[in-house]
Amino acid sequence: MVSLSLGDTCLFRVGGTRRGDPTRASRLASGDALVLGGAARLAFHGVDRIMPGTSTLLPEGGRINLTLRRVTRPA
Repeated sequence: MVSLSLGDTCLFRVGGTRRGDPTRASRLASGDALVLGGAARLAFHGVDRIMPGTSTLLPEGGRINLTLRRVTRPA
């Protein structure tokens, strides 16, 4: 999975394969790309919060995320 962030910075959190697993947070700014491959693709992940006013890309603020995934037939 490839995720491209555009607009306001966000706090992105990645955990393990179970909801109660410990998490790690990273800031994703406009133009940042994140790649989750292998076992990490199955990890719980998502945006924890958006930091308003951290980008001028979108006139009214906010954030756009483009996520690309390759889907194949199960083996």
